[in-house]
Amino acid sequence: MIDFNRHVLERYDALGPVLQPRMGFSCPARMQAGLEATAASRANTVCTITLDAFTRVKNLDAAQRAIDGDAMLNGYPIVNHPAAQTRAMLDQIDARYRLPVQIRHGSPDPLHIFQRMVEIGSATTEGGPLSYCLPYSRTPLRQAFGHWEKACQVLAGGVEHSHIESFAGCMMGQMCDPAILVALNILEGLFLRAHGIKTLSFSYAQGTSPVQDRAAVTALQQLAAEFFEPDSYHFVGYVFMGFFPRTLGGFCRITGDALGMIRATGVQRVIIKTPVESRRIPRIEENIAALEYADYCLRTDGVLPDIPFDGQEHARIINAAKRLIKGTLERDANLSEAILGAFDSGFLSIPYCLHPDNKRGAGTVVTAQNYYHGFEGERVENAFSFLAALRHNIRTYDAVL
Repeated sequence: MIDFNRHVLERYDALGPVLQPRMGFSCPARMQAGLEATAASRANTVCTITLDAFTRVKNLDAAQRAIDGDAMLNGYPIVNHPAAQTRAMLDQIDARYRLPVQIRHGSPDPLHIFQRMVEIGSATTEGGPLSYCLPYSRTPLRQAFGHWEKACQVLAGGVEHSHIESFAGCMMGQMCDPAILVALNILEGLFLRAHGIKTLSFSYAQGTSPVQDRAAVTALQQLAAEFFEPDSYHFVGYVFMGFFPRTLGGFCRITGDALGMIRATGVQRVIIKTPVESRRIPRIEENIAALEYADYCLRTDGVLPDIPFDGQEHARIINAAKRLIKGTLERDANLSEAILGAFDSGFLSIPYCLHPDNKRGAGTVVTAQNYYHGFEGERVENAFSFLAALRHNIRTYDAVL
């Protein structure tokens, strides 16, 4: 079994950032073709199996009906397909290419998924009780913590190199003050480590300013070094997760800004998007083209923009994140209770998130520098600001230059 964290760190040292698609197909043959194409591409890659929506919410009967009726799902129903078939798929990628495959799922209650991962010998996944409950689910936060405690113990006890990527850096796409994303990464990472997960990765999604993104990722790197052992984690950057630009030029510009930040900060792994994200799920060949385009940009001098470092914004982000982490950990000796208490009191709050356990006492504004800055207030968000935030990068990157 491949150690995912070690693999990413070693490939980064040898070849630069490791690139990864968000790819999932319901048909095993098509999923196998997607894995093969990713592994065989000219880019420096790792592979992905993204699960379907029915599996995420544990509606396995609906997933089976779709399989029986030859209906196309929006991902791979890993629990319904025979374990031996999926294991053979992973073994083939390992034998031919020596590449790991990450299972991406989106579930607030992933026990059934992790049990199947153990059956097929898969050790690498993503999420956490915060990032896959808020805002993707209405599952009570306390229940999500209980679900994830059990699931982590199953994965950690069942595989040799358990690895989970916190999705906390992608909360609400891009509409959070980065200080919140940084703090939640650390808190969720501490939870995952406390429940036996061997290695971690910390995420950050591209926002509205590559300069602010560089400041935020630098803060995340510094705080991770304070809380976690060296070589027990790596960082993953996401090309923009909100409403994606509609034009090819917009895709190139937003991807270039994301990759410029990746290069400036030394982030080891990158989740890549395609030019068709605003319209439909990309085909295999479109994913491969985007991976190879990103790889070319990273390897070729003069293609990517130089991203300056804003020391003042970095200091603001790291100080605010430290305050959130410290204020949360001081609430209870039990980490889960401390985090739950911080949300219950409103000390931790996610802008625009409608989950019942989120007090919605935090908002964001876009400054004149295109930075997201948070503020506190009583139910501060509204539909106008939400839609404006969603469309900000479309206006920025699809503009005719």
